[in-house]
Amino acid sequence: MKFRQFTTLNDLISNVHQEGFGIIQYAEDKVPCIYVQQHLYDSIMEKCRGKKYVVDVLLNIFYDGNHVFVDIQMEFIDLGIEENFLIPATTSINFFDALNNSGLLGMIPKSNGHVNTSNIFLIQLPNKERISKAVDIIKSNLKYSKKE
Repeated sequence: MKFRQFTTLNDLISNVHQEGFGIIQYAEDKVPCIYVQQHLYDSIMEKCRGKKYVVDVLLNIFYDGNHVFVDIQMEFIDLGIEENFLIPATTSINFFDALNNSGLLGMIPKSNGHVNTSNIFLIQLPNKERISKAVDIIKSNLKYSKKE
């Protein structure tokens, strides 16, 4: 899995995921979702269709003293799919709380500026303890930035 490096705040900002992200209600849970271009969604669905697969999800946290960003790295094992989505945690802690609470991460196609919530690709994150620790780190960095 490729680990991205960012050297400046401008570098981080310029790499924030442009398609957006949000939280949807799914069954009894609020599920964080990453919006992706329709062609990427279709490509992932085509490669996954009819196959068993595992998705490894890592949360890499970047903190510059004032801002917190999380690079969500997804690797679809044995399918040749690797994707990174940089999310500004400073303004979206609810996204990470929902990730922690649900243990799910959704991908939703975005086409012509509209999000299609009827096509949700859900990924169950196997290690809730790892997610919880990451969210605690994010929150502790956010608290530290607010004290300055």
